[in-house]
Amino acid sequence: MKKFLKIGLIAALFFTATGVHANDDDFTLKVKGEKEKFIRFSADKAEDLNLSLVGADDEVLFEESIHASATTSKVYDLNALPDGKYVLKVESESKLAKYNVVIENGEAIVSEPKIANVFKPVYTKTDDLVTLSLNNLDKSPIEVKVYNEYNDEVYAESFKDKAQLTKKFNISKTDSRSLTFVVKFKDESFVKTIETY
Repeated sequence: MKKFLKIGLIAALFFTATGVHANDDDFTLKVKGEKEKFIRFSADKAEDLNLSLVGADDEVLFEESIHASATTSKVYDLNALPDGKYVLKVESESKLAKYNVVIENGEAIVSEPKIANVFKPVYTKTDDLVTLSLNNLDKSPIEVKVYNEYNDEVYAESFKDKAQLTKKFNISKTDSRSLTFVVKFKDESFVKTIETY
């Protein structure tokens, strides 16, 4: 029954492309109209995005990869969802935003502002040097761990009171074919595997 309900919800979460919508943020989420269970998602620049709706117990109810070639706006129909609290996550290459979506009495209510707006770690590999950069404007604690391909921890460090973290890793002496970087901050975990040669 639960599997049938999940499939039904996924089928019901159709989208239709609508008109162009520009704004000051990279992406926005708004209720289409009062007393409705439709929400409009808008992105104002060309980029690859991953959009997912998460229900109770962190169960992913719907997930979509969007390749926005220009300003994009889509409408999502949430009429098949029962009353309750949901989280909509929108993730780009450099950013993660979360919105609370509450469905109650036949309407959807979206949190304003976003409940999380996290800049993701950025990695740059130049020859034998990997540079990790991270904007952390509220100076949240940051934990960085690096694992080799056998899942052995080869580096671990915690940082506090850093608004901007830049950490360089010299990989010239490693015999690992790949290194996996795990960065945890603001209750999120970001994982990136980099081939060393």
